[in-house]
Amino acid sequence: MQSAGAMVDGRSMAATQGAMPPAWLGRSRWRLLRDVIGGFRQNWDKLVQLLSLLVAYLRPRLVRRRLERLRALGHTEATPTIAQLLVAGRDQMMVSAAEETRMFYRSQGIPWVFHNLRRFLSGPATMLDPIGFFAPRDAIVHHVLQTFHRHPLYDLVLLRAHEGGVEAMAAQARQINEGTHPHQRALASLIEDGAYHERLPRDIAAFQAHPHEPARPIPARLVDEADLMLAMDQFKDIAGFVRYASRLRVGMGAAIGAWLVAGFDETLGGVIGRKLGPRRVRLDACDPELVARHGLTAWTFPRT
Repeated sequence: MQSAGAMVDGRSMAATQGAMPPAWLGRSRWRLLRDVIGGFRQNWDKLVQLLSLLVAYLRPRLVRRRLERLRALGHTEATPTIAQLLVAGRDQMMVSAAEETRMFYRSQGIPWVFHNLRRFLSGPATMLDPIGFFAPRDAIVHHVLQTFHRHPLYDLVLLRAHEGGVEAMAAQARQINEGTHPHQRALASLIEDGAYHERLPRDIAAFQAHPHEPARPIPARLVDEADLMLAMDQFKDIAGFVRYASRLRVGMGAAIGAWLVAGFDETLGGVIGRKLGPRRVRLDACDPELVARHGLTAWTFPRT
């Protein structure tokens, strides 16, 4: 049985977004694990991406240059601090993306823990950056190719912070459809929507033609919880994420604390059924028009 949040007017969350069942459903777990482990070339790529990610975590200036490049290109209007980015990333990942993804997986019949383990084995760097600004170009591309996106605008804009990023995305999307991608076996075995890879080149071409196109609207009542709808609306593009981050009044101590709590919630907290982190985004950091659109106020109770 699907949860109420995974249903929209009797349809599953996947069907509402036009997602098809993935081709790999029903294969043995051993075969699915072998698909993502890869050989020397694949694991060398994983190592390079992981080391590049670690370098970015140790060099905040690199992240700031990426932010400034996107601002110069007209995609954002502010340059948040690293602490603001990290806390906003916690809110985006733990309050919005993870919950939405759980619902989507349930509607597709995809096991949450096992599938995320496979995603990690396929590309560790794609799972260790909550916001994307620390990740190297090819880790972002790999993420877009391995994971269903309703509209990959957030990541396509993010790739404009890297020289040749969107062009690399277009080239690798062609490879996956031609069956020649170096990580073909893993990516085909991970994607949660059977029609996703086929339509991805069209989304990329549309973005290349109009890089400032607005994000597609979130389908009405995609989930029943208004606060989750607000979070998806706020974080559907880089501009919304940056606006949210820039409104936070936090320092590095708060950022570290936020991710320590998130680590507890996703490990021991999940086992004992007690979570310490927030259950919704901060209304005062969201765009006022989006808060009003979803009928929320400062007195709205969080989800339980």
